[in-house]
Amino acid sequence: MKAAIVPEVNGKWQLKDIPTPKPEPNQVLIKMHASGICYTDVHMTQGNLPARLPNTLGHEPVGEIVELGQSVTTRKIGDRVGVPWTQHTCGRCEWCQRGKSLFCLDQVGTGVNIAGGHAEYMVAYADATQQLPEGLEYEQAAPIFCAGYTVYSGLRIAEPKPHERIAVVGVGGLGHLAIQYAKVCGFETIAITHSKDKEELAYKLGADAVASDGKGLNENKILVI
Repeated sequence: MKAAIVPEVNGKWQLKDIPTPKPEPNQVLIKMHASGICYTDVHMTQGNLPARLPNTLGHEPVGEIVELGQSVTTRKIGDRVGVPWTQHTCGRCEWCQRGKSLFCLDQVGTGVNIAGGHAEYMVAYADATQQLPEGLEYEQAAPIFCAGYTVYSGLRIAEPKPHERIAVVGVGGLGHLAIQYAKVCGFETIAITHSKDKEELAYKLGADAVASDGKGLNENKILVI
């Protein structure tokens, strides 16, 4: 199969032919249909974030399961799935016990210490995969596994209450998702952007109002995420 390999820190990505991986117990083999590129890939390439190199990066992968490893019962061949950043943790350390598995020192991270999605095939832990809803295109689903999850985590952790208003700062790669999430959750949503050309987009995404600075936020009880 073909895979994009980062050979070393600050190394140039290389497209190589490598053996197709085999799923180990509790893993599945996924044929990639889309793999989003996140700026974290750049940080890893530059050595600003830890990653095992050489490696194939890509932590926004979606595709179709084509092979099951031993003991896999929760997935079947043909399932359309995506893979999140954290695939597996120890389950025993303080962070895991506190429900903060992202801090587990023994975690298996997609594109970090296991090959990611910038390839024709990748293996992943079956229980980490998430099934895609019917009708959702692969290209639309891929960014949800990083950008989308990041945004929704912020909204969830902020714990907005019914009838509160939410202001989304910036209508970019994350902000445009935040507007949609806040609106579909039933909150009055205000987009904050200095870019005039993004005002129309913000309204199309569901924003009730668009502000360019603090003067536009002079009302009380606005939750900013």
